[in-house]
Amino acid sequence: MNTKSMSYKLPFSNPVVSSGCGNCSSQATCKNSAVSLEIISSRQWDEMAELFDDMIVEQTGVFNNAHWEADNIECVRIIRGGDVIGGAALIVRKIPFTSTGLAVLKWGPVWHLRSSKPREENYDAIISALIAEYCERRNFHLTIMPMVIPIAVDKTCDALSSIGFKAGNMLAAPEKYFVNTGQKPEELMASLNQKWRYNLRKANKNEFDIRFVEGKEGLDLFLKLYSSMIERKQFLDASAIGSLRQIMQCESDDIRPKIVIARHKGEVTAGGVFFVHGKMASYMFGATDERALTLKAGYAMHWWVAEYLCDHQHVNWYDLGGNDLDAGLHQFKKGFVGKTGIILKAPPRYHYATSLQARAAGGLVFWLRDARAAAIRMFYKVKQRVFR
Repeated sequence: MNTKSMSYKLPFSNPVVSSGCGNCSSQATCKNSAVSLEIISSRQWDEMAELFDDMIVEQTGVFNNAHWEADNIECVRIIRGGDVIGGAALIVRKIPFTSTGLAVLKWGPVWHLRSSKPREENYDAIISALIAEYCERRNFHLTIMPMVIPIAVDKTCDALSSIGFKAGNMLAAPEKYFVNTGQKPEELMASLNQKWRYNLRKANKNEFDIRFVEGKEGLDLFLKLYSSMIERKQFLDASAIGSLRQIMQCESDDIRPKIVIARHKGEVTAGGVFFVHGKMASYMFGATDERALTLKAGYAMHWWVAEYLCDHQHVNWYDLGGNDLDAGLHQFKKGFVGKTGIILKAPPRYHYATSLQARAAGGLVFWLRDARAAAIRMFYKVKQRVFR
């Protein structure tokens, strides 16, 4: 994909503007007050990941290409005064037989530069450039799901509302759990819930062999375990597990996830896939066999990962993800978060459109999506009760 650049003059006292700076061919010819949006390849976007502390796996090009298909993805970087200030990977789809479409930014944008503290004016400029390109120039409905991270305290939701975005529905299970790994392992241990520590001591008596397993060996071991777990438990799997094999083919060590395998008496009993970048680590996927619950294998594996992050990485937070409306999962993650971690609630989706057609089309699509998701959850809930 060739880089495509659009430039906009953004009056930051009122960031919502129509496309400006129309005579400029690139950001280099614009004044410093102008901001340019460049559509770049997913590979170019991933190569820029090292610029940001808040790059998460859901914002990488390789993840989005694998999960949503490359033809539906656009990666953009935003440049101001010659410097990159942020960017995003968006799902972009034209609605057939209309002059509108959808642009969805999930868990973004990315804008916490490693070289400086996050600046709210940069966030405003990024959002304004996205509005100018997708809403005003292309007449799309733009939806943003703000990132949920404890790296820095910001006011992204307030900023979106002040710019003119309308809040939509909350996620069915909005809680996200973050373990504080920016401390010594013994400090983290002391912060754990008492019952979590008790279960960890029981797990440690089982003498697990836990380690990273690279390449095809690790991937095959994990997918075999995962497939067996799904067949055994018959629960609703709404994850992106189908894209994992493609994601693991990423050439970049900075982007490619890590696989941890836990064995007991030589047999694999638990495994996990983890994304480690900047100041954040994320738990992407997990799997266990039928012995794991009795052995407390989940406690042993997650503690092994947390110790690794405390000792060997400049990672301050370990993102455990959500709870999928599972009370047992909530208790496990809450106990691991302990006294020094944090539980955050994901904000609602935020929507923006400049035309009635785009607003109506986007509203209908998301209403249908939410109704379908609710029906699927209800089906699996009833199924589990019937076959319990």
